[in-house]
Amino acid sequence: MDESHQDPSSSLSLQQLIEELENFTVFECQKNGNPWIKVTRLSELFCEKYGVLPETVANAQGCRDGLRSLIKSSKRFSIYGTPIPQEFYVALFQVVAPALQQSQSIPLHCRIKQRSEAERRLSEPLQVGGTRENQLDRDQKISEHQASSFPPIQSVNDLEVALIAIAKSLVANNPQNSVSIGQLSQKFCDYYMQPIRVAMRSVCPDLKLIELLKVIPSLQVQKVEADWQVTVEADSME
Repeated sequence: MDESHQDPSSSLSLQQLIEELENFTVFECQKNGNPWIKVTRLSELFCEKYGVLPETVANAQGCRDGLRSLIKSSKRFSIYGTPIPQEFYVALFQVVAPALQQSQSIPLHCRIKQRSEAERRLSEPLQVGGTRENQLDRDQKISEHQASSFPPIQSVNDLEVALIAIAKSLVANNPQNSVSIGQLSQKFCDYYMQPIRVAMRSVCPDLKLIELLKVIPSLQVQKVEADWQVTVEADSME
């Protein structure tokens, strides 16, 4: 059979699909000077070259969860969504967060252990003082407890672990299953006794908080009206 007449959806592997999407993302980034590319634009470029949509290729190769799931699982891209699930943007990790990409090289079992420990500490109630202590003493004990309960933020991975754990604790008690960036920042400050911008300045000074949140695989960020909302991936809530 002449390979030139093969159906692209069956002749391309998932690995080749991801590599092509990566190439198109680099092309658009260099062309427009913007690392964030709308997925519909990537689909257009892919279809122009292969005559088939990338979603079709993904489905033909057994990826039943769709193109977005495949892109996210590749660990090469950052994704942030919009109120319309099918309309999202992608960027390459190595472009928008090279430091964070390096942190992804930490063995998975170590990262899971770090997150579990952070989540356990977040769930612990503050055990402070007795009824005879004055308010100043109680406040001081709370501050000392919080300062000693959490490991210092010494790397991007430490910050990522903390943000995921805090987001999970907030979302778990929110019927809307999301939390605003303002709430996330405030809770970080409550636990670590410092503004999150101070922590970021020491480990990823070139990133803004919204940029960091967008490249954490376990979190999804989308703009709702005038505010940014953060949700946690379902598999990360288990």
